Amino acid sequence: MRKTAGQARLRQPALPLRERMLPWVKLSLQALLILLLGVAVSFSVTWLRNPHNMPLRSVQIEGEFRKLTTAALQEAVGGVAQGGFFTVNVDAVRRAAESLPWVASVTVRRIWPDTLELHIVERRAAARWGEAGLLSMSGQLFMPDVASIPPNLPQLNGPEELRRRVMENYIAMTAALAPIGRRVAELRVDKRRAWLLRLDSGVELRLGRDKTLARVERFVQVYPKVFAVREAELKTVDLRYSNGFAVRWDPSPEAAGQQHEG
Repeated sequence: MRKTAGQARLRQPALPLRERMLPWVKLSLQALLILLLGVAVSFSVTWLRNPHNMPLRSVQIEGEFRKLTTAALQEAVGGVAQGGFFTVNVDAVRRAAESLPWVASVTVRRIWPDTLELHIVERRAAARWGEAGLLSMSGQLFMPDVASIPPNLPQLNGPEELRRRVMENYIAMTAALAPIGRRVAELRVDKRRAWLLRLDSGVELRLGRDKTLARVERFVQVYPKVFAVREAELKTVDLRYSNGFAVRWDPSPEAAGQQHEG
C-alpha cells in the first residue's frame, strides 16, 4: 500500500532536545551579556562621576601676558577648577577666567590623566574710552583696574551709541595720518555729532559733522607745504570750510594774530 505524504511527514524523527533548546540558550546568553554590559557601564559612570576618583592635580595656564599674571588667573579659576578629571565643570572654568577684564578668550581642555589646561588670549588695548574704559581694536569696551591702563594711549570720547563708529574713524584717521608721521592723540564727537581730532603734536583739527575723513586727508595733502615748517606755532586748523581752511597760530611776537586761509 502506498503511503500518503501526510503519513510520511508524521513519521519524520523529532529533533533532539539539545538542538531544540539551542536558539533559546543563545537568546538567554545574549540577554545576560547585555545585562552585564549595562551593569558595567553603570558602574563605570558612577565611578567616574565620583570626584574622589581620578582627581585633578594640576591646572596649567598658557599664553603671552603683558597685564595678566598666572597668579591672578589661578586665583580666578581656583574655586571652580576642582573635582575629578571627568566631573570638572569646564564651562564654569572658562567663565571664571573670562571674568578678568584683560582676558579676551579662553580655551579649556583636559589632559589625561589629571591635568586641566587653559590657553588664554589677552586683550590688547587700542585706546582709552571716557574716564576709565579701554577699547580693543574691534571696539569692545572693557574696564580694567585703572593702575593697569597703559600710558600714552589715544583718548576717544563720544556718546555710547557711537562708540564703534568712533573706533572705526580712529583707525581710518590713523592710517590717513601715517604719511606725515603724525598720530591721533585724541578723537571726540559731541552730542551734535561734531568731530574734533587732536594730533600728538598738540594741533587740533576741527572736522565738523560731515566728510571727516576727507577733511583729514585734505590736511595731510597740504601739510608738507603749509604746516610742516611752522608746526611748532600751529594751534588749530578748522577744516569745516568747503573750499579751504582757517588756521590759528601760536600768539608769538612774530606770528601774533596771523591767520592763513587756503
